[in-house]
Amino acid sequence: MFDIVKQLELEAAWNWTNESFLLAAAGEDSTPFPVSFRYGDQPSTSVLPDWIKRLEKSQTADGVTVETIVYTDALTTLECRCKVIVYTDYPAVEWLAYFKNAGDVDTSVLSDILPLNVLFPLDQGAPCRVHHARGGLTQQNDFEPLETPLTFRQGGSRLELSSLTGKSSTLHLPFFNLQLGSGGVIGAIGWSGGWSASFQRQRDGIRVQAGMERTHLKLHPGEEIRTPRILLLFWEGDDVLSLSKNRNRSQNLLRRLIFAHYTPRPNGQLLQPPFCEGVWGAQLEANHLEKIRWLKENRIPTECYWIDAGWYGDHPIAEAVDDMTSGWMRQVGSWFVNSEAYPRGLKPIGGMARAAGLGFLLWFEPERAFEGTQMVREHPDWLIGPVTSGNTNGVNFMVNLGIPEARLHITEMISNLIRSNGITCYRHDFNDLRVPELFAAADAPDRVGMTEIQHITGLYAFWDELLALHPGLIIDNCAGGGQRIDLETITRSVPLWRSDLQCWPFDPISMQTQTQGLASWVPLSGTVCEAPTQYAMRSALGPSLVTHWSSQALDGRVDLPIKAIRQLMEETLTMRKYFYGDFYPLLSFSLTDDAWAAWQYDRPDLGEGMIVAFRRHESPFPFWEAKLQGLDMDADYELLSWDDKSIQRLTGRALMTDGLVVTINEKPGTALFTYRRVS
Repeated sequence: MFDIVKQLELEAAWNWTNESFLLAAAGEDSTPFPVSFRYGDQPSTSVLPDWIKRLEKSQTADGVTVETIVYTDALTTLECRCKVIVYTDYPAVEWLAYFKNAGDVDTSVLSDILPLNVLFPLDQGAPCRVHHARGGLTQQNDFEPLETPLTFRQGGSRLELSSLTGKSSTLHLPFFNLQLGSGGVIGAIGWSGGWSASFQRQRDGIRVQAGMERTHLKLHPGEEIRTPRILLLFWEGDDVLSLSKNRNRSQNLLRRLIFAHYTPRPNGQLLQPPFCEGVWGAQLEANHLEKIRWLKENRIPTECYWIDAGWYGDHPIAEAVDDMTSGWMRQVGSWFVNSEAYPRGLKPIGGMARAAGLGFLLWFEPERAFEGTQMVREHPDWLIGPVTSGNTNGVNFMVNLGIPEARLHITEMISNLIRSNGITCYRHDFNDLRVPELFAAADAPDRVGMTEIQHITGLYAFWDELLALHPGLIIDNCAGGGQRIDLETITRSVPLWRSDLQCWPFDPISMQTQTQGLASWVPLSGTVCEAPTQYAMRSALGPSLVTHWSSQALDGRVDLPIKAIRQLMEETLTMRKYFYGDFYPLLSFSLTDDAWAAWQYDRPDLGEGMIVAFRRHESPFPFWEAKLQGLDMDADYELLSWDDKSIQRLTGRALMTDGLVVTINEKPGTALFTYRRVS
């Protein structure tokens, strides 16, 4: 049955791509081009039919076919080039549009550029829901799954999503699943700045539009810009499954696509984000060496030593004794090692980490510069701003990565620090700037959106250059904690710190809800654990983990249960392989203290999986019946409880239809199971 559904999905994706791009370019179809804009005072639907059309030769490699469609205005020589990637192994299509002025005078104004402007046909009576998620606003409901029905009524119904702050995953994640009857289409927006999307129910279907929040610009001779990247993945419903299970299947199709084609591969290997020991940067060298020594002597199974903010600049070290002081924020822009804290530089720490078998992560924030810092003094022409800030109690500037000289300077500076200190993970933060205000102030009236376009494309070029210079490098994408997660960033980086909510007292429930909300859209991210308990550590089960054991033991002088920490972390490391499989929420998302939470990771390629369940501290219920998903109905499975070590042998049919009774007597408490197919 699934083979039939897969074939239908592949056909749906190809038919849509053929009608929307290839036939439209050849003038053989009336379907409007999916990329829309205004040129002068005319909509693209009026001008494109008269432009010269060219379809370049297809290129095929590694499971993808690349088509390039070029529209050229014969009068002004404005060129609209659209690069379309059709996946041959997934029912998905991705495209990226470029606009270039090939003439010798300025173009007319390009405005309202929408790389996605599509009508998905749907009968008036058919159900339609948009599944989406909150972004990372440092709140308890970060990444909460949301569902908005679109019903047909007079004027239609409408949903609008956006990033709000100029960072791509603040108000909403730039992903959606448009459920159209029993099937649907998943969309992803690749833009790390300000974006917006709208979903309008019309008489004949659902109009979906997405793009940058503001574009009204002319292009100078020879100038070229790009749009946000768009990905659509088409899915069909299976009559055997319920609507919710069909949607789970579609979300797992997205996870598989991301692993196959969008996840970074340092040194040619699929990214495995590290388990990290996070330490504040405003400390003396001796403190770091002592902590690395403590980790090694106590055989803590971590993988990377993490130095966060505060290691740079010329401020007295006492000004920034922890992450809640503002001294570290006021030194951003002076990217030299603090000589008081690190008289020998960072090289001794990187060397000791390497000798202990650890990677080395270092924090940077190259897009911001505080008043009076080295960047502001020496390169004022590279800056956008100023803008006042309450958090830093002063004036900040934005470093414009759209200026090639600025980008080259920062690339060389950071690359030299990576090379000379043995850094294996580059941490990129981006805090405390009113980004839309800065971009708007930098734009001329006839260049609205240009500063943002140049800066964001400069950011991508900067990251790409770092990765090319250091093939095994991992980029940790923070941006104020999970505020820049999108299709472009996840192809180059991983969010190891997915919410700044984790800067405040550790809350296991937040770890649970962030995992359940984010995992359906973004397969790889990092969690945090600050309590050496089974409930806390399992709440932080994920592809990557950040701990602070050495700081608790040496700075806070806490008597930690070392043996228990080792056992808990080794259990977590053992689960790591399952996070590369399918994800199934087994209970509805809940933020309340009296609920249970549970989910399943399944590796159909291995015939293995994992189930983790949580009884929160106010829950009155000691047991729950788990009905698993994604198993082979006719196979036998061996199920291992990691708590009482009991083993059961059950059929896939029994586990999915009758269910598994999970009992948790403690409040709060947890249960962990793994399974493997044995027949």
